[in-house]
Amino acid sequence: MLFSVDTDNRRDAPRSMAESPLGLWASSANFVHLFLALGVVLRLRQYFFNRSLWLDESLLVLNLISRTPSELLKPLGYHQGAPLGFLMLEKTVMRFLGSGEMALRLIPLVAGIASLFLFAAAARRLVAPEAVPIAVGLFSICGPLIYYSSEAKQYSSDVAVTLVLLLAASRMSVGENTATRAVALSIIAGLAIWFSQPAAFVVAAIGIVWLWVGIGKRDKSFPVGWVFFAIVTCLSFGAYYLISLRSLARDEWLMGYWNGAFAPLPLSISRVRWFVNAWLGMCDNPVGLTFAGIATAAAIFGAREIFREHSEKLLLLTLPILLALLASALHRYPFRGRLLLFAVSFVLLLIGAGLGAIQTKTRSVLPGFGTLIVILLFFHPLEDAAETLRKPHFVEEIRPVIEYVQKHRTEGDILYCYYDAEPALKYYTFEGKIVSMPRIVGVESREDWAKYRRELDQLRGNPRVWILFSHVYRDGGVDEERLFLDYLDSMGTRLDSVQASGAAAYLYDLSGKQRPH
Repeated sequence: MLFSVDTDNRRDAPRSMAESPLGLWASSANFVHLFLALGVVLRLRQYFFNRSLWLDESLLVLNLISRTPSELLKPLGYHQGAPLGFLMLEKTVMRFLGSGEMALRLIPLVAGIASLFLFAAAARRLVAPEAVPIAVGLFSICGPLIYYSSEAKQYSSDVAVTLVLLLAASRMSVGENTATRAVALSIIAGLAIWFSQPAAFVVAAIGIVWLWVGIGKRDKSFPVGWVFFAIVTCLSFGAYYLISLRSLARDEWLMGYWNGAFAPLPLSISRVRWFVNAWLGMCDNPVGLTFAGIATAAAIFGAREIFREHSEKLLLLTLPILLALLASALHRYPFRGRLLLFAVSFVLLLIGAGLGAIQTKTRSVLPGFGTLIVILLFFHPLEDAAETLRKPHFVEEIRPVIEYVQKHRTEGDILYCYYDAEPALKYYTFEGKIVSMPRIVGVESREDWAKYRRELDQLRGNPRVWILFSHVYRDGGVDEERLFLDYLDSMGTRLDSVQASGAAAYLYDLSGKQRPH
């Protein structure tokens, strides 16, 4: 096979794995099934919590609400970018299920749950049997994967598309049904580019590995299939770049927002720290592992084990990350955080392979050492998973705040909206959570606080003014909500307030009249 795995001889764990009850059970299919079930439960729990849309989601959703499918082909507003295939799926769901939070997050949920089973299938094909339950376990309880399975953005879909490509490539044969499988792989790869932006890195990696294996094995039938694959994927990427990616690459605001997430060039010893920090940051988010040192050692050991067995498999698992890093150096793809969620599968397969090998090789020399390392890496993800079951994650709970304002407003009330709360307010106004009322939307003026005061001065003389906050800027010792409230308290009297995580609203009497105590 192109990325050959002798699955028939590796269904069962080595006999030494069964020496302890824990090892026997952990290497069995039961352990994998248990973690898959837990992964499904965690994703459903996060989804049905139905948290409020936060700023980042709202910005994309406003594009979906305000545009027809054909208009989504144009550059998105609010400095947003998303794969056209994902946007069309979202638009289709909205047509049948509406634009509520749960409808908007349905595609990410389906992608998140599908990714569990796709990853398990990929693990069985690409790593040793003793590594499968470890890799699947870490993937199932990975905090960022759970969270983004209920985020109205494309990152969960990125993971699913990546795994579909990985599985499709692993089934590609050299010298066996090459034409049929080459066409199938080419079509899958060509379509994947339209459903996931980082899929381009995976597609390029597949092409490079295919070329490497075909030349190395001197397979006479390989050039035709590979050339067809190259033509289809290059044409697909070229069309997608002209329609969508070109405008993103020119967005100066986005480039500024991701400043620091681009690999430095030219390389030098003094800049090595950036790459070290980038890897450590990746281990934390989005891989979701606390002990980065252990994770790094396990990944290196896993890479060594995979290379010794099949070097092309190691290329397949590492090249997409290296290509993303290259794109980062060219200022075409930020190498940080949620944009690297697609790479979690590759990293966890390497770590799983390393931990499985460590357990096997140290069992007779250091009994229990491998198990201890596994427990250490699982500890914090399991702790986070337990917390998710108790209380799922949320970012900015602006919906209950808006509902409170709607319930307690009276005729003649005015609403002042903090600038970064406007997208969510627009969405929830569209959803009918608050009836339109006279409102003033603030502007960002972090370099000139006097401008904030001039805006608030316009509200003087009004007996009932609601001040809505969300996604408040708090950095460098500055808290803009506190800054606003201090000035408002000097202007008038606070009559009411409501606070939630990441959002708040305050009612002020700014009429200037002395209120009785």
